[in-house]
Amino acid sequence: MEKRKEMNGKSEKGNKKRSAIEMTVCISGMAALTVLMAVFSADAGLLAGVAAYWIPCFVLLIYVLKVEKQPLSSVGLKPIRAKHVLEGLGLGVGMFIVQQIPLLLMRMDYSAYAMEPDAVYVAVMLFYCFFCVGFAEELIFRGFLLKRTLDIFSQKWVCVGLNILLFYLIHWFTMQHTFGEFYNLATNVVILCIYLFRKKEGTIVPLVIAHGFYDVLTSVGLPVFAYLLK
Repeated sequence: MEKRKEMNGKSEKGNKKRSAIEMTVCISGMAALTVLMAVFSADAGLLAGVAAYWIPCFVLLIYVLKVEKQPLSSVGLKPIRAKHVLEGLGLGVGMFIVQQIPLLLMRMDYSAYAMEPDAVYVAVMLFYCFFCVGFAEELIFRGFLLKRTLDIFSQKWVCVGLNILLFYLIHWFTMQHTFGEFYNLATNVVILCIYLFRKKEGTIVPLVIAHGFYDVLTSVGLPVFAYLLK
């Protein structure tokens, strides 16, 4: 019995060490890619942005399937159901509303962000927000990194806190480092993690939809709405 406990302890310690190494490699790779994008983004264009999201996803999925020999469901990629779409859209709206509360309290002038509607731009942003930003960031941060963090720490609030920190660091070069930006990022991560923990289905599909829809609302929906009200 004692020998079995000792073996289980060693196995658990080994899993924690492996998860820590996987997290370090993943974040280091993402950080390097982020720096490259920050340096060359001015001349890179949209395709480079798409590649910056899809390349890490491709590498991660190859690692999960070929090295770990785990199914896609191990990183939360499970079949889409109608309820996932509805819950994801609702979650995205909820995230959007939460972000607007402090802005409304500060009587923010939304007209400064008004944008004339453009069909091509809207279509491109729909694709980019859902299939690049939403898919990649949820796969990497909630599907992979959050689960690896849970392998190391038993307290979920610690894992969520680390997820916020890692998510913030990866966006370092694209942010102005204001309290409002950190508030937006942190509350969104908390909302997404709470949903993932409470549902216990292990799927990130609703999170991808929520993330993508939130980005569409903030980058397209709100500016166009502000323009129409002018």
